[in-house]
Amino acid sequence: MSMERYQEFVEALEVLDEEMRFEYILDLAREHKDDRFPEEAMTPENLMHGCQSRVWILHRERDGRHYFRGHSDGAIVNGLVHMMTESFSGLTDEEIQDLSLDHVRRLNLGALTTQRQVGMMAMLKHIQKLSRQAATA
Repeated sequence: MSMERYQEFVEALEVLDEEMRFEYILDLAREHKDDRFPEEAMTPENLMHGCQSRVWILHRERDGRHYFRGHSDGAIVNGLVHMMTESFSGLTDEEIQDLSLDHVRRLNLGALTTQRQVGMMAMLKHIQKLSRQAATA
């Protein structure tokens, strides 16, 4: 399982204190803002449930691998969406289904509110659901 970007996030967050983690996540959000998530993709079909902020996730499959893009209307959540979609893009269906909530916990985001942690876990479940749907389509 190749999750180089995920490992980069884990390592970066390990060395940062609580305040710096928020700055790091906000930096990711600013970086992600330049990706220009297509406004026409902000539809109910792409809207993810389980987050307090609105989160849209696009999925496509190519050569047996799944790729994700996402966007949120909340700055911190947008950084988290960027982290999750980059971490788990490029994986096979089997690799995505093997992901667990421990993968979210390893990101060491203890400074987040419980609601945001629940939202990230919901995002992982949503990514898994999208890959399962593609596998059965």
